[in-house]
Amino acid sequence: MSKLLQVVERVCLLAGVLGLGLVGIVSVDAALGNYRAVAAFQQVAAESTGGPARQSDWDLEDPDQTLWSERAKKKYLRAQAEAGLPLALLKIPRLSLEVPVFEGTDRLTLNRGAGVVEGTALPAEPGNVVLSAHRDSYFRALKDIAVGDAIELQTLQGTRHFEVAQTFITDPLDVSVLDPLETSALTLITCYPFYFVGFAPDRYIVRALPAGRTVEARTEGAEVAGAQRSQDRPVTTL
Repeated sequence: MSKLLQVVERVCLLAGVLGLGLVGIVSVDAALGNYRAVAAFQQVAAESTGGPARQSDWDLEDPDQTLWSERAKKKYLRAQAEAGLPLALLKIPRLSLEVPVFEGTDRLTLNRGAGVVEGTALPAEPGNVVLSAHRDSYFRALKDIAVGDAIELQTLQGTRHFEVAQTFITDPLDVSVLDPLETSALTLITCYPFYFVGFAPDRYIVRALPAGRTVEARTEGAEVAGAQRSQDRPVTTL
């Protein structure tokens, strides 16, 4: 019996060491993937635009897409993503947050950065751009975000500037935050509470509207978003 216990102890110890090693590998891979994605995007942006610069939402630079169909533009963006290039970079200067944005919210994608929730607008499109990321990594900084904070969404078509209009906590079954809005918007989603052990029961939402809008316009957008929260499908699982 004692020999059997020793064997079990060694097997458990080996399993623990292997588990810790796997966690370490995943963490390193995530950090390297994030770094490489940001560097690759910045290089392509610099080559195609001569360096990132502030622009209006829809000013296009090289490659010139003014004659492209919407279908062709989407294919171009998706081709960049499939090549490993992010669709955009999300920046929140006050929080020193810079995250690459990819299409989709599968495990691999969310290990490298933030993901565009399926069925919502892509970063360079008008509409409600909904981004999701993990509460214990890329979106942990959202715990300190505040109304009025500036958010930049840098794409190869230009940099979009948003301002946080509201933050709120909602049920994971509430999918109204994914709905299209009458105005362009940027919606960030992560699990809540930020330091909850296990599967977090709620979702933390940040709704941002285009910068430069009046306080009244931001309030109106927030009221529209709040009135829509009545659905019964999961927002996302992080």
